[in-house]
Order: sequence, then structure tokens, then C-alpha cells
Amino acid sequence: MSAREIYRQLMALSASQWLISGLGAAYVLLVKWTSKLDRPQPPLPAPFILAMWHGRLALLHYLRHGNRSLVALISPHRDGQLISKAGWYFDMQTVSGSSSRDSIHAVRELVRHAREGHSLFITPDGPRGPRMRVSEGIIGIARLTQLPIVPASIGVSRGVLMNTWDRFLFPWPCSRIVIRWGEALRVGPDSDTDGARVQLEKALTALQNQVDQETGREPVDANDAGGRPAVRSRRASPGQKPDRAAPRRHRSRR
Repeated sequence: MSAREIYRQLMALSASQWLISGLGAAYVLLVKWTSKLDRPQPPLPAPFILAMWHGRLALLHYLRHGNRSLVALISPHRDGQLISKAGWYFDMQTVSGSSSRDSIHAVRELVRHAREGHSLFITPDGPRGPRMRVSEGIIGIARLTQLPIVPASIGVSRGVLMNTWDRFLFPWPCSRIVIRWGEALRVGPDSDTDGARVQLEKALTALQNQVDQETGREPVDANDAGGRPAVRSRRASPGQKPDRAAPRRHRSRR
């Protein structure tokens, strides 16, 4: 049995998932306790649907607003189960499904939670991309629940931009954490789905670019296919350009 197969079997165990999720939650608390938070109030009172790009999930709990638990739509796969268990430590509830695929059970659960007064959280480009592209699922859920969509983004002054499909931002302790909200988007029964999708996509990208600029980070390119090593980022000093990944040198073949 290969090391990869052993790893997959271990990760399929609920005990292993709880252990990793607990360690992850402890690290998130360390970042919280050692960092400075810049978080204005959302543009309207809860409940609403929170939307954020998948690459900024590490500090999701900062988006919670109001007294009721935030209900997040997560992937039914292994990574989604890890997020679900980590969210338990922050009083978050989860519904297993996808914003890019039809899931009657997930939609019914989200509608039920919305009627009970919970805010919902959805990553419009999850669970597997394409990166920073809004699927129609979140628009349909907004139409069914009649909740406004509030775009949001999170930036950190110290962290690592991972070489993953979503360019996941892994935060470091002792950071400046910046949260910004966008204007609420309301989807009515007769609203144009494609128009609402494009509007939300532009708002999310603009917000992510804004928090990256405020924290001295180079904005993520939605069209970048990845393939680069993880980029360490820190807040740029006045007059200094944000860190950029060094270009690779290739040896010519004879």
C-alpha cells in the first residue's frame, strides 16, 4: 500500500478529521488573538446570503454577524467535511452540497435555515472552480430564499498564497486582517440570472482586489492558471511594491 493510499484511508476516518479540524481551529484562534482586525459593520442587518471567493475561507468565522449561527454550504467531499468540523468550534452550521450542482436536499435545507432567520454562506466558485467565476447556483438560492446577497472579502498583511486552484490565502499570526463588504444584491423572481451573476462576480473580484491592496498584497489574477510555488507575502512598506513570485529559469535541452 502506497503512502498516498494510507493517507486517504486515514483522512476518511472521522477521528482523523476531528483531530485535523481541531488543530486548524486552534491555529485560527492563534491568528485571531495575535492580529489586528479592521472589520466594519455589514451594509444591512441579518439575515442575508454571504458570498466570498473560495480562496479566502481560512478566516470565514470573521464574517458571522448576528446572534444566530451562520449556515455554510460546503462540499460533500473530504475537504468539505474538514470545514464542517472546524466550523463546529465557531458555532457554525453546515449543509452538504454545491453551488455549482443541483442538490434538492441542500436547497431545501438552506431555505429552511433562511426561514428560521439564519444567514447563509456560499462560495460561488466552489468547490472546484473555475476560480473567481460565479455559478448560477447562488443566484437561484437567493431567488428561492428571497435573501439579499452581500459580497465580502478578507485580506491579511502576513500570509502565504498557496499554489492551489483557488490561490488559497493561508494567514500568519500577528497580521492585520481587513474585511470589506459590498453593496447588497437583491434577486427577484423576474431578475436576469446571467446579469445578476456577472454583477456579483465583478463585486467579489473588486472587493478582493481592494483588501489585497489595503494589506500590501498583489491582487490575484482570475485567469492565472497557477502552477507557481507558494508565494510568501507581507505588508509592503511605503513606496515598496508588493512581493512578486520570482520567475523560473529553465535549462535548455540539447
